[in-house]
Amino acid sequence: MDSTVIPDIITDPASFNADAAFWIHAAQAAIRRYCGWHVTPNVRLTGVINSRGGTVLRLPARHVTAVNTLTSRDGTPLVYAYDPESGLVELLNGSLPIGIAAVSYDIAAGYDNCPDVQGVLVNAARRAAAAPAGMVTSQSANGAAASYDVVTLMKDEYAKLDRYRLECLP
Repeated sequence: MDSTVIPDIITDPASFNADAAFWIHAAQAAIRRYCGWHVTPNVRLTGVINSRGGTVLRLPARHVTAVNTLTSRDGTPLVYAYDPESGLVELLNGSLPIGIAAVSYDIAAGYDNCPDVQGVLVNAARRAAAAPAGMVTSQSANGAAASYDVVTLMKDEYAKLDRYRLECLP
């Protein structure tokens, strides 16, 4: 039997402070989780991507302002064209390597100015801070169960964020 003790998410509830900064970070996490990437600001990103081969690959971001390197697992540079706004890359010679962590990337991506996302962030954080138990996301009568979500995005906020979401491959 594994004896590993996993620490609590909040190690000392008595000293935990759910202040404005906490709710901003919680709302930011909800937005980034929904969009599938960090959205803002424009930053350098490095990492690896799994690939099933073929000729089209999705970078883990949109609004790609630079592709510094894109290489196969063994370090061979890939010859590609990319769409900066969608983050899609098309290999121009052969097919992509296949496998887990098959492609390495070094890119710059993200928006420096997106007040619509910032507005969603501020509104979601304010709502979450004002609802001490969170918003009810599901409820049951006889089983006396309820589920709460501390940061809930509204339908119109999802619509504002949709243009920033990573899309499925074509």
